[in-house]
Amino acid sequence: MTIIYVASAVAMLIVMLLLSVKVIFTKDGRFPSSHVGSQKALRDKGISCHTSQHHDIQQHKSLSERLAARED
Repeated sequence: MTIIYVASAVAMLIVMLLLSVKVIFTKDGRFPSSHVGSQKALRDKGISCHTSQHHDIQQHKSLSERLAARED
C-alpha cells in the first residue's frame, strides 16, 4: 500500500516538474494566461470575460436615459 503512495507522489512530482520547465528554466518565464480575454480565438468569436461583460452592462443606458441626457 505504501508503494502505491510513494509511486503516485513521485509521478505527481515528475509531472509538476515537466509542466513547469519553461517557468523554471527561462528568464521571465511565466505560465501561459488562461484568461478568456487573452485568447485570440475567443476574441475573434466575440466572446469576452465576465468582468468586461459586467462592465458593459453597467455602462449601458436605455433609450429613455439617453434621450433625457440629450435634453439637458
